[in-house]
Amino acid sequence: MDEPYVRTTQYVVNLLPEEADPGGIYAITVDYRGDDRWAVLRHGLCLSSDGRWDRERVSSEREEEWLDAHRFDLATAKRLAAEQATDVAPAKWRGRDSRPQYVGGGANAEDCPSCHGSNPPYPFHCPGPAAVQTDEETNDRG
Repeated sequence: MDEPYVRTTQYVVNLLPEEADPGGIYAITVDYRGDDRWAVLRHGLCLSSDGRWDRERVSSEREEEWLDAHRFDLATAKRLAAEQATDVAPAKWRGRDSRPQYVGGGANAEDCPSCHGSNPPYPFHCPGPAAVQTDEETNDRG
């Protein structure tokens, strides 16, 4: 039997861990577009070589000049996506440890990176770090 050919066609770049951004709201993707060319995309917009986000054009609208400005080799596309991820992430996540931190203190759970995407009980306040047992604490005891 022949072996299937497997290739990567998309990379997801995000400063937030998946559990903190389950819908990928802050994600940027690097998508394969054929002929060893990659696009840097975010919500239907495509990054150009001058750093602007433009509408991703349908193939019948893509002229060679447009493609040259919006397609990259893989290494360049990943680098540009990583640079843009810093600008796209919420300010409270920039320069942080990749693990979510609980805000606590009665803060609204929607404003807490660790509560984001969860459904805390009413009145929707962040429980804070004392209310959450980390995996490290569990492993230390068990």
